[in-house]
Amino acid sequence: MRLKSLSRLDSNTSATIMIQCYSEKQKLARVIPSILRVCLKSSFDLEKSTIEKVNIVLKKRRGNHRGRQTDAHVHALFLDYDGTISPLSVLRSESEVSSENTAVLYQISHQIPVAVITTKDLPFVVKRTPFAHGWAGLGGLEIKIGDVVTRASCLRKMKTHLTTALKYAKVFSGNDLIIEEKRDSGGTTVAFSVDWRQAVDKCKAQEKALKIVSYCETLPIVSIKYEGQPFFDVFPCPINKGKALLKLKQKLGLRNGILYMGDSSADNAAFEAADIAVGVIHEETPDNLVCEYYVKFEDVTTFLQGLLKNRFRFSPELSMILHRTQAFQYIRRRKFT
Repeated sequence: MRLKSLSRLDSNTSATIMIQCYSEKQKLARVIPSILRVCLKSSFDLEKSTIEKVNIVLKKRRGNHRGRQTDAHVHALFLDYDGTISPLSVLRSESEVSSENTAVLYQISHQIPVAVITTKDLPFVVKRTPFAHGWAGLGGLEIKIGDVVTRASCLRKMKTHLTTALKYAKVFSGNDLIIEEKRDSGGTTVAFSVDWRQAVDKCKAQEKALKIVSYCETLPIVSIKYEGQPFFDVFPCPINKGKALLKLKQKLGLRNGILYMGDSSADNAAFEAADIAVGVIHEETPDNLVCEYYVKFEDVTTFLQGLLKNRFRFSPELSMILHRTQAFQYIRRRKFT
């Protein structure tokens, strides 16, 4: 079977073929290892761990009819912020939703509820997403509907430990290592991120970042690292975007038809809690997102316009939709270029 023909198969069949291909490559490796090494860089190969993740997710989906919806009505649109509707690799001060995305999201919000679920804080994200009806900031530790804000109790209880960690992190901050403080709606710093994406000397910046994360891990707070990413977050307690989605769903009076879009492993819990999961692909997207469908970051506007034009009837045939196999191939190509 030629590799390009896999894009026409459904995700379950593709996952099975991936495993078969992997087994065959193991056999070949004992005979022609030098040729295999070339193939690994130029073709379809997935690491064994990734294949196992695909299988686990697909088994869950098979036992959950929501994960297998191929044609469903969207009653609400829930979105991540960074890397989904706004560029990822920009300074905090320059972060914004494009005018094209803003325009179509305003149109959508006039017909169905739109909500944002992000690890950013509410003071940052609310003013940048005025089209939304609800927000879950700090990964769900603060939720805002209208003028009502609910806060997780750990924001207050773990304040001392968080302050201690932040004080230590600031010792290493500078042009190559940016400390972004995250505040609650009252203006108190309750979390922070460490970011060295703009560093000139990334190795030196990473060494500093490792010292910070090692120190944070000695405290009763939560450090969230993102695979292969030059940044991490520190929160006073565990965050869960899936639980945040369910809380927003309840507060907005929704029952089903939730479409969630996100771009990182931190969105996996929300993907699993949603009725329809759409991953957003860019240069930093990992290959372990637990969703069936994907859209390139540059095509998000077109996808949303297509959803609007289709009267919120989601279909795998909507403009710009990629299926799992196509998405894996695209992500792999970007990693090798």
